[in-house]
Amino acid sequence: MSQDQHADPEDISGLRQRIDILESQLEEIRLHTHVLLDIARALNASLDTRVIAANIISAIVSLIGINQASVCLYKEKTKDFEVIGVFDSVTLSPQIPPQLNLSFGAQVLSEGVTYYCSPQGQQDWEWICCLPLQNAQRKIGTINIHAIRQPEITAEQMEFLETVAGHASSALENALLYAIVERESITDGLTGVYNHRYFQKRLREQISLCQRRKRSVTFGLLIIDVDNFKRFNDRYGHQFGDTVLQTIVRELQTNLREGDLIARYGGEEFVILVPETNEKIILLISEKIREVVERTHVHYPQTNQNVSVTVSIGATLWRPADSAASVISRADHALYQAKCTGRNQSVYE
Repeated sequence: MSQDQHADPEDISGLRQRIDILESQLEEIRLHTHVLLDIARALNASLDTRVIAANIISAIVSLIGINQASVCLYKEKTKDFEVIGVFDSVTLSPQIPPQLNLSFGAQVLSEGVTYYCSPQGQQDWEWICCLPLQNAQRKIGTINIHAIRQPEITAEQMEFLETVAGHASSALENALLYAIVERESITDGLTGVYNHRYFQKRLREQISLCQRRKRSVTFGLLIIDVDNFKRFNDRYGHQFGDTVLQTIVRELQTNLREGDLIARYGGEEFVILVPETNEKIILLISEKIREVVERTHVHYPQTNQNVSVTVSIGATLWRPADSAASVISRADHALYQAKCTGRNQSVYE
């Protein structure tokens, strides 16, 4: 073998060093990919936006020295933000300071580029980093870093944050789309209140709850019918009839208790579930609703006319022997009596 064919020991050593470096880099890439896959799985494991926000914060806290962070959803209609996740290393119950100007996130979203400002000299709850969460169709929100316990966010860490932001955008959009579909499946498209199917579900739940608790606990049921509703449609048109229903719903929602449930029961009929009540309260609520609607006027723009509206109401309380069908039947019979004896009144049975 000639001298030229002998390998130089220094070359072999240098080659081995390069191989070791490449193997180390490959292992780092493998671990990084594994972490990102775990994060992607965690983010897509829930359709609850607050759970997703908690997972986003957990992911970035695990790899970057963060003291304060938040996740916000952008609300297109109102052009403001809803805080869905907050992290503060000094407390288990962190709150965003009221003076923090969240509208800064709107500027970042409009530009579509990550904002970063060196933390040197900054105080708590300032803007160090803001990552836009968006896609081609919509602005979703922002990931915000407000305080860190390291001198800077490195280029590698920023790359990681932007990758997390990409996964977070997809996860949050899926959750928001699911919420829209779920909401549409249980609400009435015209009035925005719950639909008949959801009312039946909640009615059965309310009966089950009362059956499990002491017998003195009951709930009330009101069935409300708009008087002479066909006349509105015939005289003013169906669009005005829709306006009448929407106006009545607004008045009902304004004058009900927080726990009361209102649903559209039929064409011009609505039902209200009143939890934990008694005869005196249900009578007061029923009469209050009747009076509120009686004072309501719906504007008809074609003739600049304010049209009066009234309702008839059938009221009852659930009794231990009742099924869902029987309590509805009794309220419906009370409504029939109210309509047969002159309308614009409430009858209890």
